[in-house]
Amino acid sequence: MPSLSKSTIRSLVATASAAIAIAWLSAVAPSGQHSWRPAVLSDGQPDVQGDWDPEHTGTFDITDPRAGGGRLDEIIGEQKGIARVRNPSRVVDPPDGKIPYQPWAAAKQKVLGDHADTPIAPQHIDPQARCLAGGVPREMFHSQVRILQSPGQVILLNSQNHAYRVIPLDGRPHVGPHTKLWMGDSRGHWDGTTLVVDVTNQNGKGRLDMVGNFFSDAAHVVERFEFVEANAFNYRATIEDPAVYTRPWTIGSKFVRGKRGQGEEYWEDACHEGERSADAMIIQSDAGTTLSR
Repeated sequence: MPSLSKSTIRSLVATASAAIAIAWLSAVAPSGQHSWRPAVLSDGQPDVQGDWDPEHTGTFDITDPRAGGGRLDEIIGEQKGIARVRNPSRVVDPPDGKIPYQPWAAAKQKVLGDHADTPIAPQHIDPQARCLAGGVPREMFHSQVRILQSPGQVILLNSQNHAYRVIPLDGRPHVGPHTKLWMGDSRGHWDGTTLVVDVTNQNGKGRLDMVGNFFSDAAHVVERFEFVEANAFNYRATIEDPAVYTRPWTIGSKFVRGKRGQGEEYWEDACHEGERSADAMIIQSDAGTTLSR
């Protein structure tokens, strides 16, 4: 058999790789899905790497999305009689935009929400104010999300809190039920150009927002990252927690590609270092024990 030249071998390899990519895209694209087709990585994943921002950032209130950093201006405005227009709820199901709490859970959330601006007990303080991770899905909205990909996995890296998730795509089972983590345990797979992520094993210590919307450590979250074009994707997260809610419910948001420079390194998020208000971030418990917020 005659030997092949290096240029011929390179040409055959390129042709084969292109054929594999076309076959993969044809096989995984569900019928009727949008026509956009991304580049394909060596392991067959759609290439969706980059920095992404939600249309409405901030986690002060999941049913009225905005950043907590502007809350002081809102309070001043309220005192002056200036009304603000609510933003559309991130809750897309139920249609009323409200979280379907069980009665006891609704009562708990109301107490937390009523004391969000005027805490008088340690439990009134949002754990994120103590620089703790918010869990899933909150960290998707806390700050910009960077998507990285390597063979067989997707990595989500947040610009704040240094929260991150490494999501295997190989079908491995979740960790054991007794392992509880701030960001839970994620397992993913691709359905066409939609990344589906199954999240379990959260420790239930994080919250959904600053006004006390919450879930328990039994929460099961299914996320869908639907990439519809090169510079946007639709995000949906369905949360099921029979211990807290009357039924599963879903939040949703559009994400757009961020303007951060390509390959720019995230800065260190020094959350408490140099905090000038540290002395004010102390609460006395009923037992007289000093607890940090």
